[in-house]
Amino acid sequence: MTPYLTLDDIKRAGRIAGQHLDQTGKGSLFDGITADEWLTVCAIIVNEANKAAGDRIVAAWTVPVGAEG
Repeated sequence: MTPYLTLDDIKRAGRIAGQHLDQTGKGSLFDGITADEWLTVCAIIVNEANKAAGDRIVAAWTVPVGAEG
C-alpha cells in the first residue's frame, strides 16, 4: 500500500466528483473543460486539502516557544 496519494488516486477522485456533478445536474458547470484541465482542478483541490491537513498535524505536534520545559 502506498502511503501517499498517486495520480491514479486523483483521477479516481475526479471521476467520483464528476459523477456527483452529473447526478446533481451541475455537470454543465464544466462544459468545455478538457480532461487535463479537470485533472489539474482535482489535483489542486486534493493537494490543498492535504496541505491543510498536514499543517494541522504539524501544529498539533509543535511545542510553542518558551513552553519546552
